[in-house]
Amino acid sequence: MRKRPALALCAVVVAGGPSLAGAHALTTCAVGQMVTDRENKTGMIVAAGNNLCQVEYPDGQVYGWIYWNLRPAAPAQPGSPAVGASPPSTGRSSALTGPPGNNASAPTILRAGPAVRALVYRTDQRGHVALTAMVNGAPVRFLVDTGASRVTLTAEDARAAGIGPAELVFNQRSQTANGLAREAAVTLREIRIDRLSIDNVSAAVNENLSVSLLGMSFLRRLKSFEMRDGSLTISW
Repeated sequence: MRKRPALALCAVVVAGGPSLAGAHALTTCAVGQMVTDRENKTGMIVAAGNNLCQVEYPDGQVYGWIYWNLRPAAPAQPGSPAVGASPPSTGRSSALTGPPGNNASAPTILRAGPAVRALVYRTDQRGHVALTAMVNGAPVRFLVDTGASRVTLTAEDARAAGIGPAELVFNQRSQTANGLAREAAVTLREIRIDRLSIDNVSAAVNENLSVSLLGMSFLRRLKSFEMRDGSLTISW
């Protein structure tokens, strides 16, 4: 997702559900709709997918928002700048999958105002993003995968996070690069990346994975995430 410039950002509380008041929040992304974001900036939705609305603003910039952070815009006032109708390329990858490389750099911490924070990770030579997060207090190496519906741990990483084999019920199946594999649903007490902490994350343990995946059950609880120009930016 595309992140708003630092000077325009405001405080957002990380949450698992809609952050605007019930009836005012969007329920879906509709291309061509005028919307107002959490910063009270108005633009037009020019692309949509996977609950993400790409919004073009009067200055020509395009940023991505999860739909529940938007509301329908009030009627335009006379003299308001026009918003272009041609959506530019978003530069966002639909999924970042495959084995992690060894060249992903350490995160860059962006200064984004007093209340909003962001981390930036460079992709490796294959275009993949790998990062280390603390899961229930234990370090786990993740591959970022926007195509995964939830965070998925290898059996080894699950044990490191304090999830024993006796706690797992493998009653689900998932298709992986290595074939069909059994999965057990779990809830992770905490995933922490630097200063970012999200509690009670829906996840699974997969018998057949070689690397854990940081999927959408974590990513959709961020304020925004963006893949562009060889970097992944996450903000909260």
